[in-house]
Amino acid sequence: MNRLRSLKAIVLVLAAVAVFGCKSKQEGPAAPAAGTQQPQAVKSISGEATTGAMASSPKDKADAEVAAGKVLSQMEAGDFATIYKEAAPSFRQIGKQEDFVAKFSATRQKIGPLSGQKEASFVTMPDQTYVIVYHMENPHWNTERRLTFTRGNGGKMELYGLNQHDEPKAVAR
Repeated sequence: MNRLRSLKAIVLVLAAVAVFGCKSKQEGPAAPAAGTQQPQAVKSISGEATTGAMASSPKDKADAEVAAGKVLSQMEAGDFATIYKEAAPSFRQIGKQEDFVAKFSATRQKIGPLSGQKEASFVTMPDQTYVIVYHMENPHWNTERRLTFTRGNGGKMELYGLNQHDEPKAVAR
């Protein structure tokens, strides 16, 4: 029963993030990645702080990073419909494709193209999901994108969670 309640809470939070986006300033930028994986507190999808750094195989890490690169490229190209269609079934349950596409299209239009993509952290969560945080920017915005992946039934890495946090830069006038 508690597991069902937790799953319901996760789905509701994902739906809220997909529909309304991240407007919170509660989370600061993630710590830069070091050569080895360090334990770090990461907010789980439910909003609870969770300590990561579970062991992940080099293949899992590589597969998650390849999947993240694909999603980031699709985001920059504005191909949000494909992101939604290729995401994990639990991701797609959070809301309609049209709402997801509209929300991220509006965000992309507001923020503009981003560059300087840098992986800030990679954390394997206890539930064997993989959270990768990227930092990128343009002349007016600093952006943090948190992508969460899980292995689908076919063994392919699938997008399980997506969060984007944008901070305006102080621009001299």
